[in-house]
Amino acid sequence: MRGLEHLSTLIKWKGTPGVGDFMYGLNVAHFNAYLLNKPVTLEINWFWNVKEQYHFEDPELTIERLEYIHNFYKDQHMVNVEHVFESKDHKVYTHITRGATERLVRASHAAKFAYNNYWHFRDDCHLKPLPTDKNKIVFWRDTFNADIVRKWKRLIDHKEWDHMIHNFEMNGFDPVELTYRTPVREAMYHINTAKMVVCYDGLWHYIAKNFHKPLIVISRSAITRLHTPEALTLDEKDALHYSQNFGAVKKRDIIFPHVHRIDRNNWPNKRMRILGDGFTQLNKRINLYKEKCIDWHEQAKEFTSRQSSN
Repeated sequence: MRGLEHLSTLIKWKGTPGVGDFMYGLNVAHFNAYLLNKPVTLEINWFWNVKEQYHFEDPELTIERLEYIHNFYKDQHMVNVEHVFESKDHKVYTHITRGATERLVRASHAAKFAYNNYWHFRDDCHLKPLPTDKNKIVFWRDTFNADIVRKWKRLIDHKEWDHMIHNFEMNGFDPVELTYRTPVREAMYHINTAKMVVCYDGLWHYIAKNFHKPLIVISRSAITRLHTPEALTLDEKDALHYSQNFGAVKKRDIIFPHVHRIDRNNWPNKRMRILGDGFTQLNKRINLYKEKCIDWHEQAKEFTSRQSSN
């Protein structure tokens, strides 16, 4: 299986204030540990003083968020996180990682199919939602972020976000909005017990990914499809229309081989439409991707086991 020669037991990673960035590294490290069947060291290089708040209103340190979230990972003991404070590693700063892992996350067969960042939280971490949570949708936008996010992440403005959230309310859902300054324990709880998640590309999206929550991301970037290929991506033209008609039972596409590169790689020439409301279709899409990843991981594990025994 092309690309698996880049697996490594030492991964150097760039630490940023973003939760998604360090969870991306954790997922890649657990992917390596699973296929190698060996403990992996994730060396996170910090280029700013992570021992202090990035912004004075932050509820906790980035490193505290990392440690808290990693406790929920399946096979958490297989990845040892080490920190390099005030790092001077220019290659890691420029490329987020370096060495063999750089090829694994950018140019390998696993990266092409977005299998190299697929991982999950332990089964016992999944909470049973309370009756009051049965229609809960979790949202987040870039409001109150410490830094202004990239333009491609801001396809709709705050007024349009308000309009879209209102549309979901009109479809019978109960919105809960998270922000950059939501404490990590609260964010984990709400995403864990939500029916689905609607967000911009960033912030808590890897938590939703690792809980395998039905996910809508407002984006038209290929970056989104590499990080969360299981998500339905909507651009600024479709977001309001889709949310307004979310409860309608009708046939919709859930696989887009002519538009989404990840879909084209996984399901070539297979366009899939199913009948149901929006949630049914999102759930079907994420389950298809989950099954595909698990199947590929098992094949890759068998392959690497044979290679190591030869």
